[in-house]
Amino acid sequence: MQALNRIMVITNALSTHSPQGLTISQLSESTDLPLGTLHRILTAMTNHRFVEFNPDTKFYTLGDVWMQYGLQVYDQFDYVSKIRPLMDQLAKQTNESIYMHKPLENESMIVERIDGPNNRIHIIDQLGLRTPIPLNAANQIILAHRTILEKKENDTRLTHHFLEKIILDGFVALEDETKETISIAVPIIAKNGQLVTVISLSALTFSLTTERKEFLLAELFKTKRGIEESLYYFQK
Repeated sequence: MQALNRIMVITNALSTHSPQGLTISQLSESTDLPLGTLHRILTAMTNHRFVEFNPDTKFYTLGDVWMQYGLQVYDQFDYVSKIRPLMDQLAKQTNESIYMHKPLENESMIVERIDGPNNRIHIIDQLGLRTPIPLNAANQIILAHRTILEKKENDTRLTHHFLEKIILDGFVALEDETKETISIAVPIIAKNGQLVTVISLSALTFSLTTERKEFLLAELFKTKRGIEESLYYFQK
């Protein structure tokens, strides 16, 4: 168990730092693991392609096996193949970045992103990004469905009234002042009432007129209806 924990600490350090990677000294500083211990684990991880080592720069980076396993898991989501074409159509129609969020226990994870052909947003959220609930528009959708419809406990500062309004409105629009963007999210519901995923789009705040927001919301709802119609087999 200790070895596995150390592997995950190393993996997390490599995934959250510069794309160029880290030296073993930098990894030791980041993980608080001794150099000798790190060297043994990194050698094993390199042999199994979990880590790549550049002998010229002495930098370690994540290996390609993570992508291999990730894609295998991704392909197990039966609904993705049905949702992706509609996301692509929405991206072309709105020229914005479109995201698919997978609900997890206490967070959500971005499992798909499609960018519009002339999207002007430079700060984008990467695939695999996990965000704790209730941060961001998608997570507020998830929290509302769990609290109001599934009757689960709400341990956040968002009020019951606020979450009820999300259910009634059918969407969340939330500004991100740091990125100067606004995210609009809608739930994708199976015919059995289960929240399958959340679709959101991200647009620049300064260019978002009332008419533009209404257009984006209308396109999101149109895509939502198309996706839900295609997921009829999720009915239990």
